[in-house]
Amino acid sequence: MISRKRFLILFIAIMFIIIFSRIFAANITHFAPEYGVTTANVNLRNRPNTDFSSFVRTLAPNTNIKLVGSIDNFYIVQLDNNEVGLIAKEYANITGNKSNSLEYIDYAPYYATVKGDNTIVRGGPSTSFRVYGRLNKGDKVFVIGAIDNFRLVITQDNLVGMIREDLIEYSSNNATNNSENNNTTNDNTNNTDNTANIAYILERINSLRAENGLPALELDSLITATAQAKANDMVDNNYFSHNSPTYGTPFEMMQNAGIIYKTAGENIAGNNDIDDAINSFIESDEHSKNILSNSYNYIGIGIQKSNTYGYIIVLMFVGR
Repeated sequence: MISRKRFLILFIAIMFIIIFSRIFAANITHFAPEYGVTTANVNLRNRPNTDFSSFVRTLAPNTNIKLVGSIDNFYIVQLDNNEVGLIAKEYANITGNKSNSLEYIDYAPYYATVKGDNTIVRGGPSTSFRVYGRLNKGDKVFVIGAIDNFRLVITQDNLVGMIREDLIEYSSNNATNNSENNNTTNDNTNNTDNTANIAYILERINSLRAENGLPALELDSLITATAQAKANDMVDNNYFSHNSPTYGTPFEMMQNAGIIYKTAGENIAGNNDIDDAINSFIESDEHSKNILSNSYNYIGIGIQKSNTYGYIIVLMFVGR
């Protein structure tokens, strides 16, 4: 029987496929790591096709693989040496035997934008791995996980590789509406509204901090993705609490997501109106302490529509 956590991960993956299909043409999914081996000589590739240009190298039979996602008929895999790429699904056998590779952290997927020109996409989580490709400032990538301080990304032309976390930043979905597909149009519109709400909440919080002589909080992509996963979880599992039945405490959730912090905190709200939710934070002594704390310099903001509350809003604060 499928576990509750596994169901949630699959649900999030399906929703992101719908939202991002206008930019990423392939059928992309992600999931918590599964373990297996190759069943024959199989080519490791950096794109989900059989073109010569996508070839990386050939893997021998019984090579350990960690499966973390898929694109069309290819699995996204991590090898024992932490190299990443794709192999054809027909040559993978899921055994459940764990590999010796570094820990892979599965994320609720999000868009990120490349910060600078000539940014390298590598075949693994360090500069020692081969160059899979290069991106320029403003290019979008789809982030599905992490190994150490590198993010596992899929580019707009479906190149799979890793980018150092400080070279990308969280961004909105700028896909245009598809008038031929009402579901896609609605999802894109909702995502645009969500992005605008995040920007508005950040502006309100930083204005209040400025009034109190405090520096602005910086919106962090990983913290935002984690806060969004918490908001989704609260709606999907119909609860209102800092402690998640899926992820545990906010601190456990941050640690499991690979967020490094010295201090951390979380505010949650359920309200039909964004302004009223922010005002409730400000008027609460406990919640306003987080907003006006000089110990924090980063924030993540998650928002999810709720039949019960209107909106669930999650603010995660981090000090480094």
